[in-house]
Amino acid sequence: MVSDLMTQESEVLNGYFGERYFEYLSLAGGDEYAKKVFDCIAQEDTPRSVAYQMELMKNVGFRMVDILHKNICFAAICAVKWLYNKDIWK
Repeated sequence: MVSDLMTQESEVLNGYFGERYFEYLSLAGGDEYAKKVFDCIAQEDTPRSVAYQMELMKNVGFRMVDILHKNICFAAICAVKWLYNKDIWK
């Protein structure tokens, strides 16, 4: 399972959701806090789109990949690579 910051396929949506996330962080802790979070993301994170991450999981052998939840710029993805009962994949 992956639950993380995600980007959008569209740069327009990335900008829009980035602005909304900055506003949320500013309300929670002020503009300085929001800037610190964005600086940390720029320096230490490599967010990718949900579509990119799901395709990557499939390419490395995960057979069942599904989105559990997506909200603004965060998502939770579940992937299963192997199950004891292999007949489930028929």
